Amino acid sequence: MLLTKRRRTESTRSNAPAPTKRTESTLNPNGLLELLPLAPEPLRTEIWFDDGNIIVQAENTQFRLFKGALCSSSDVFKDLVEDMADLTAEDGCPLLLLSDSAVELTYVLRTIFHRWSYPPNQPLAFDVIAAFLRLGRKYEIKPLYDDALARLGAVFPPSLSQYVDSKMMDHIQFPDPEDPNRRGQIVVDTIILARELGIPSLLPAAFWFTCTRLESLANKHTSAIFEADRDVILLAAKPLSIAYASYLFGWLDETPANCSQPAVCTNTKLKYSLKQWKPPGSAMTLYWRSSAENGLCRTCVAAGQKHHSEGAKRLWTELPAFFNLPPWAEMLANAPGV
Repeated sequence: MLLTKRRRTESTRSNAPAPTKRTESTLNPNGLLELLPLAPEPLRTEIWFDDGNIIVQAENTQFRLFKGALCSSSDVFKDLVEDMADLTAEDGCPLLLLSDSAVELTYVLRTIFHRWSYPPNQPLAFDVIAAFLRLGRKYEIKPLYDDALARLGAVFPPSLSQYVDSKMMDHIQFPDPEDPNRRGQIVVDTIILARELGIPSLLPAAFWFTCTRLESLANKHTSAIFEADRDVILLAAKPLSIAYASYLFGWLDETPANCSQPAVCTNTKLKYSLKQWKPPGSAMTLYWRSSAENGLCRTCVAAGQKHHSEGAKRLWTELPAFFNLPPWAEMLANAPGV
C-alpha cells in the first residue's frame, strides 16, 4: 500500500511540524507517575480529497472521501453512512470506522475513486483479487466480486476445455516471475480463499494442480484452513494418478482389430508408455500430445485420440469425488453471489 504525503490538489499539513509520539500519564503500582504511549497518529493514503465530506478509517489508516460516490458504489456503505449521524467527527467530517484490512480497503477504494488504478483485462496481483472477492461480497459491490470470481474461475474452471486452454498469467500477476514456486503458492492461496468464502467450485481444479505438482505442498503454509486439505490432496494423489493412467492411456494396452501394423504399433505404444512412466505422476496433463502419434498407424492414432478425449472428460467429471466434494452441478448451483 502506497502511503504518501498529500498532493498539491489535496489538503496538506506539510507546514506543520512532524507528529510526535503521543503519551498519557498514569500512576504505576508504586504510586509514581508514568508516561504511557498512545496509539500513533492515523496514516493517510493517496485516497484523500481536500473537499471530501467523510473520513473512513481501517486499522490505523484513513481515507477522506465523498459520501455520494461511496454510497453509490454499495448499498451497504450507504446504510452505514446513513446510520452514522452520531459518530465521531474528524477534521470537520464524520468518521466511519471499519474492521477491514487497511491494505484490502485501499485496493477497493482505488477502484471507486481512482478508476485508472487497475486497467481492465490486465492480470491483477492475487492479493488484489482476494480483496475484491472478500470486500466485494461484504459490501455487496457486485462488479468487483464478479470480476474477482471470473479471474479465479478462469484459472480454476469447472470446464475441462477451459482448464486446458487457461493460462494463469493471463489473469493473475505473479509477484516474482523468477520464483519457481509462484504458481504453487497462488494455488494454495486460492484453496484457502475458496474455503474461507465458501466457493467450492474453485477447489477441484486447484486440487488437481497440486496433485500433479506435489512439490507445491512443500512450501510453508501456516493456515489451519489448509491443513485438512493437504491431507485430502495427499490421499487423493495415488488413486487419481491410477485413474488418469487408465482413463487417458488405457489405449496403449490395446490394439484395434483393423490396425495395419500390429507388431510395430504394439512396440511403439510400449516405448511410449515407458517414456511416460505410466502412471506418469507429476507429468500428468489433460491435453493430447502429438508425440504420441509417432510411429503409429492412422487407425491406432484415431483410437488413441478417442480414448484419450473420452477419458479426460470422464476424469474431469469425476474429479470432485476424488476430493470428497459434491458433483460439479451441485457446487455450481449453490455458488454464492452478491
